[in-house]
Amino acid sequence: MKKILIIEDNTAIRENTAELLELNRFSVLTAENGQAGFELAKISVPDIILCDMMMPDTDGRQFLKLVKEDVITANIPLVFFSAGSLAPEIQEQLVTGKDGYLKKPFTEEGLLDAVKKASIIHHVNSIAHS
Repeated sequence: MKKILIIEDNTAIRENTAELLELNRFSVLTAENGQAGFELAKISVPDIILCDMMMPDTDGRQFLKLVKEDVITANIPLVFFSAGSLAPEIQEQLVTGKDGYLKKPFTEEGLLDAVKKASIIHHVNSIAHS
């Protein structure tokens, strides 16, 4: 069972996303902001992290920096999501070959596709580094 960490400051979106993933047989952890999510990621080491871009305090950019600079979390695939449209250069900066971007509002199918892609890329990268 894949373990997914959802970091989202909007309670309804966080809970609805968690419920969708749990119904699809994922183990889900949640955090309401980037700093709490980063601390939880270091302790639980999820298979995938879903993170909102626009949050107070530690936003997606700051979270990305924290995660990528920590040896425990650096290789966890990230899928960022946002209601706003990001400039292409910012998307390019945030999303690498193993990370993804999902525009809100997203469908269950879109969410599951993003998780599936991140899982496949993570699996391929794990094999390559073995």
